[in-house]
Amino acid sequence: MMRLIKILAITFLFCGSMALAEEPAVASQASTAETELKQEIAVRDSVMQEQGNACSVEKDSLRAVIETEKAKSENWEKSYNVIKKDNETCAQMLSTSIGVNVNKKEKEDNDRRAAALATSSSFLGGIGIGLLIMWLIMK
Repeated sequence: MMRLIKILAITFLFCGSMALAEEPAVASQASTAETELKQEIAVRDSVMQEQGNACSVEKDSLRAVIETEKAKSENWEKSYNVIKKDNETCAQMLSTSIGVNVNKKEKEDNDRRAAALATSSSFLGGIGIGLLIMWLIMK
């Protein structure tokens, strides 16, 4: 049993000294890997920052386009509403004008009919009186 403990102790000492002997090489490899990792992270961060700046510029550009289009849309909507209101006003005025013209034409037609009726009545009355006078004379 004692012998087993001695073997274990020697093995641990040997492994520990090997680990200590390899530690500077591992440390320098870890340091190199860490430096490379930091450089890669710095490159990635700069690339991401450039992409972020490009995205910010594009986002601002798109916002400006949206604002412009929104203003155009509002102007078009206002223009449409003004034209729609003007069209309704014109339609009402046209309807009123047509109504007035129709009434005027009907009145003129009625006046012509009345004048024609008066003229024909007068003519027929004259013929009637003439025939009556002729009848009286011939009798």
